[in-house]
Amino acid sequence: MLKIRKMTQKDKPRMLEIVKNIWDGNDYLPLVFDTWIKDKKGEFVAAVDEKGEIIGFEKLTMLSDNDVWIEGLRKDEKSNIKGVGHFLTEYFLSELSKDPKIKTIRFATYFRLVKSIGLFSKMGFRIIEKRNHKYYRLPKLKNIPAYEGNRAEVTYDKTAVLNFIHKSDWLKKNKKGICYSWVVKPFNDEMIIKDYIDKGRCISIKENNKIVALCQYTIREKEDFFISFFEADSPELFKELLQKIKQTAYQNGQNSLCIVLSMKDERSSKLFKTHKFRSWEGEGDFLIFDYPVRLLWK
Repeated sequence: MLKIRKMTQKDKPRMLEIVKNIWDGNDYLPLVFDTWIKDKKGEFVAAVDEKGEIIGFEKLTMLSDNDVWIEGLRKDEKSNIKGVGHFLTEYFLSELSKDPKIKTIRFATYFRLVKSIGLFSKMGFRIIEKRNHKYYRLPKLKNIPAYEGNRAEVTYDKTAVLNFIHKSDWLKKNKKGICYSWVVKPFNDEMIIKDYIDKGRCISIKENNKIVALCQYTIREKEDFFISFFEADSPELFKELLQKIKQTAYQNGQNSLCIVLSMKDERSSKLFKTHKFRSWEGEGDFLIFDYPVRLLWK
């Protein structure tokens, strides 16, 4: 009989044991574990067996008072206990059914994770969008590129940034939300200001005191450098802005650039392909799932 309990800092060794072989030993859970433990708005819970040993765990994050994100579902593959993922997710759904303010319950996963996709599909989750995850491996260099004459710089101009984003093709193509690494956050001005502008993670090029190219990025813990928003008025501006992003990534000690592109955004896809961004295994590899909230109260 499985039971639910909160994950604690003392569970870190057990977490490391469970995830040590996931993604060839490169699972992101060790990087976010401490932050998840401290998250007071969400829940990070474990499924424990009769002996009190952790068999699996999962994280619920509140992106806002109304929007829920589920992530980090992991199970000890050595355990013969079945239904761990269903048990954990059903617990979250049961708890969420007590809150009438909930509007969205979502998660994202890689298209090769067949077991996870099957589990959530049986529970009522449905794919609402497929996007393309792309990456660019930065060449190893002795010195960080200077890119002389590059005009891109960090901007804290909230009005100019928000005006550019509101009119952007990028926002039109990504209505379900902006990717903050593998988390898709609903768009709102407060989020842009808090997560990007105030943190100095908004880089722009201006001409005649007007933004003509803009990039927003995140470095989630110590993961690869992740581009959340990228739009430029011309291929030349695109190249110039990307140069600055590469330089910034080098300065932060990152070894790759990552981005998730809307499958509807043909222009951006062509430009990033020109600059040697590639998929891991195929197109449409970033799946966004949604749980119809009406099912919470059936």
